[in-house]
Amino acid sequence: MVPSASGPHSVVLRRSDRRRAHRARLGVNVTITVAGKLVDALGVDVSPGGMRVLAAMPARLGDEVSLVFFLDGDLVSARGTVQWCAEGRRGLVAFGVRFTNVEDDGTSLVASYCRASLS
Repeated sequence: MVPSASGPHSVVLRRSDRRRAHRARLGVNVTITVAGKLVDALGVDVSPGGMRVLAAMPARLGDEVSLVFFLDGDLVSARGTVQWCAEGRRGLVAFGVRFTNVEDDGTSLVASYCRASLS
């Protein structure tokens, strides 16, 4: 990762650092716990390895976060690490979370959702 000039917590990912898994578009509400605070966010896309979100509260690189969201009516609860941050539109901050733990059958739910988005 290479620091970016666009903000103190922003990075630019080299092509080799980017995810290799297919990302499926989302548009779901996500509740994130970051630094002990609950934050409402929008899940923009998801892959079996993580999620891109938009939130009004910035996260910092390396922050450990918890995420809770519904995917096709099923609850998914996960923990992860913030991998990148960037300033978004309308005062929102975009950041990418790499999943470190997905509870119960959440991993298979995310994988199935991503596969279904390919057809």
